[in-house]
Amino acid sequence: MIIRRSTARVRPGLLDEFRTFIEAGTTQFASFDGFLADAIVVGPDILTYVSWWRDADALAAYAGPGWRTDPVVLQDEDRFLVEPLRLRHVELRPAEQADAPAFAAVWHAAWGDGHRGLVPPELEAVRTREAFGPRAAARVPGTTVAVADVVPDGAGHANGSGGPAAGGVPGLGIVGFVTVEGDEVEQLFVAADQRGSGVAADLLSAGEERIAAAGHREAWLAVVAGNARARRFYERQGWSDGGPLDYQAETAEGLVPVPTRRYVKRLAGGRSGS
Repeated sequence: MIIRRSTARVRPGLLDEFRTFIEAGTTQFASFDGFLADAIVVGPDILTYVSWWRDADALAAYAGPGWRTDPVVLQDEDRFLVEPLRLRHVELRPAEQADAPAFAAVWHAAWGDGHRGLVPPELEAVRTREAFGPRAAARVPGTTVAVADVVPDGAGHANGSGGPAAGGVPGLGIVGFVTVEGDEVEQLFVAADQRGSGVAADLLSAGEERIAAAGHREAWLAVVAGNARARRFYERQGWSDGGPLDYQAETAEGLVPVPTRRYVKRLAGGRSGS
């Protein structure tokens, strides 16, 4: 699945009119083969049209062969815009074994951001860069990755993905992942430069859908008690704080109890009794 975000900066005073214009102009998109859903997200003088597509072929049929860089502009749309539309695409797909090093790199960096100083020292000491490689490889079957445009750094590595990008040229890379184990969203991490982009919410929804498809009526996850940013994120996504939990974090030396909060969410479409 590919998620396409087309973001417009709107001339002052025209946001409501522009929303009505977009709602009317996109009603026919549902007739395209491979169109899955759409939504409109509005901020101060900003409107983002989000659409979900089955694959690249479906997007090309809708937006043309240059779909990755060329926006679809409705007739007379320019009169509302301060600047040209900005496009962003994120593909969500099942992880493959070859993806493990890239999402291990994302995991290591993001885990440190969200856990350093908030977990027992013995756990922090063993969460080295090298430790995440085998952990990622073992989780490939339950993992969905997010692939998006990434900007390479000066060394030729794609920021966030840990993968190569040739000669400073922007390319595609893994920018986040979600891992599901039974009814648990066990891991959810995105690269630092992707926070606020919608990727984390996309991945969380993918994890919820995977759990619901397995027949569970409720999903749960553990959040380190002191990670206020993560807790606010989950609450915005409809999750509820279910109380304290001593989460048993795995290490090569055994389990380490970590003070967390157990967050839960009821899911649509689960099997009764699960």
